[in-house]
Amino acid sequence: MKQLVNKNLITLKCVLFCFLSGVGCIFPFLPLHMLSVGLDKGEARLISAIAPCIALLGPAVLGPLIDKMSVGRGSTGGGTGPSGSGRLLRVITAACLILSAVFYTLLLSVPYTERHEARRPQVLFMCDEDSAYVMQEVCKEDMRCNRWSGEKSGVLAVTACEYGCADENMTWVRQPFTTTSTTTTLSPMYLNVANATTESPVTEEEEVKHSMPFEVNPPHFCYNGQCLVYMQHQARLRVPLSLIAPELPDDNETESVDSNDWCTYRTAGPSSCQVPPNRLAEVITDDQECRPAVRCQVLDPYDEPDGVLADAECRLVIGDPSYTFWTYLFIRILADIWPTAGLALLGTACVIATRETSLGRGDVGRQLAFGTLGLAIFPPLAGLAAQEMPDNPYLVPFILHAVFMVIGALILLFDSHMPLSTPEWWWHTATGVLAMPMNTVRRYGAETAAVFAVVALLGTLWSGIDAYLPWTVLELNGTITEMGLTLTAGALPAVPALWWAEALVDYIGHSNVFIMAFTIYGVRYTGLAYSADYSWVVVCEVLEVFTLSLVWVTAVLYFRHLVPRKYTATGQALPVIAHFCIGRCIGAIVSGIVSLERPLESARDVYRALGVVALLSAAVYLALYHLLLAPRCGAPAVSPPHHLLQASSIDGQLNAKGMGLPQIRIACL
Repeated sequence: MKQLVNKNLITLKCVLFCFLSGVGCIFPFLPLHMLSVGLDKGEARLISAIAPCIALLGPAVLGPLIDKMSVGRGSTGGGTGPSGSGRLLRVITAACLILSAVFYTLLLSVPYTERHEARRPQVLFMCDEDSAYVMQEVCKEDMRCNRWSGEKSGVLAVTACEYGCADENMTWVRQPFTTTSTTTTLSPMYLNVANATTESPVTEEEEVKHSMPFEVNPPHFCYNGQCLVYMQHQARLRVPLSLIAPELPDDNETESVDSNDWCTYRTAGPSSCQVPPNRLAEVITDDQECRPAVRCQVLDPYDEPDGVLADAECRLVIGDPSYTFWTYLFIRILADIWPTAGLALLGTACVIATRETSLGRGDVGRQLAFGTLGLAIFPPLAGLAAQEMPDNPYLVPFILHAVFMVIGALILLFDSHMPLSTPEWWWHTATGVLAMPMNTVRRYGAETAAVFAVVALLGTLWSGIDAYLPWTVLELNGTITEMGLTLTAGALPAVPALWWAEALVDYIGHSNVFIMAFTIYGVRYTGLAYSADYSWVVVCEVLEVFTLSLVWVTAVLYFRHLVPRKYTATGQALPVIAHFCIGRCIGAIVSGIVSLERPLESARDVYRALGVVALLSAAVYLALYHLLLAPRCGAPAVSPPHHLLQASSIDGQLNAKGMGLPQIRIACL
């Protein structure tokens, strides 16, 4: 029992449990929460890519800062001896947890916005001898006209123009256009044969009758002293003009729109249309007061290149989408920094507290295994609570996150007996004799960079799945509770795997764990690419024990060996930066390249592509390691001192599996 439960590490296990429980309560629901406040998927993808990129500042700054502040104190973490409590490390880690609780809770205060699909109202054009007018149906969504400051220049494509008599209420302009030439009140400028019905065929005599006057007196549209001639054979005339929006009322409460809910935009410059007298006589009756005018149908007002109304569609917008986006992005960036930094510092705490020796294991995996229990228990409970509160579904997950983080911080602040101060020397034999000077470890900078790159690539593949997995679950008709269960599916198998993680890594070898992870990623991506329902997603998530849990503990152990003791916090920040910052950012960008019109199908295409990348990475890594690097690792780079010969058999076994000690040779890639 003494070997299984170390009383000195109970509080550290509790902190890890609270930390991973808090992360599990919020992480699977962040992509859904972004959509719930009104952001579109494009904005959510941008936030998902930017936030982890900037979040690397947390571990990148705090890791070296702790190492630097610990210099001269005799031990990493600010303790006063081998039994010190590491007060500096505890306080800074607690601060990270509290700040994480604060900033993620602030996301609940982001203002809501809502954008409805744009509606394209009808647009008409009218011109008389005094001016020209563009009329647009008022936006029914908010009963307002589109407005802009000053003049707005562009073109308006018109066709099927008619002569007639305008009135003060513009009723004639809004009447239906004629489809034949037989009318007593309206007369077309040219005969639209294509619109003639089969019931009223147009004879050649009628066509000549109505077309001849236009060949003699074609209509002119004049604007700013330049006139365009509308000829019979033209089906589209692009009229350049500048429009002035109607003024907003002084009270800013009621909209000034024309009768029957139309908005009238006047031209900024002088404009006019002259009606030939012979055409005017055809449309004027004896008892009618006539203001001679021309009206036209407008072609593609919102799609015409350089159109003056190109962005004047009706949109129902609640709130300020721009303000919501920037507020969410700013808070999310600040929020992501602190759990990322906290993960690096808790990794440092595990490495320091377990005090691994050359003839024994430090049980880092057992600390992480206990924390992973929280990751398996609470995400589905948070999802269930969210599902039962449709009015404010994400209130409970965010509160649970804050509660767990605060509890973990309080344990760190009040437990002064937590063994977070390192012994004088890291690697030692059973007799306590120094094995090798620390400067020997510094020779492996290239290997450290190579491991960093491998972990970053694995983080990219991890983020390619997890960044937008909640959207995939919902598109497969899953629920929020089932989204939380996906974390449970991956965390439950990880508990026994992490409990015996160091023995597994010793037996398999660091590099073989990474090769296996790349291979399993290929299987996971292939399964997701062809998944038709939620059950397949769960099966793919069970495999995360090989692609995340074992990979993470392997990275922690690997960097523990590669980095000198006085840079412990920096060394544990490196895998966090590689996997959960750089890799997460790249993965969010790559997996976010999907079509908005067919998101599920295009996401499957991305999964197939990333599956191929994973399998190719596994093949290249396998070939490089076993054909090139492994043979060079067979012989020790530095001969061990004479007093270590008694442990040479054990060290040789570790070295053969890529797990050798720093003084003999760190595992090659």
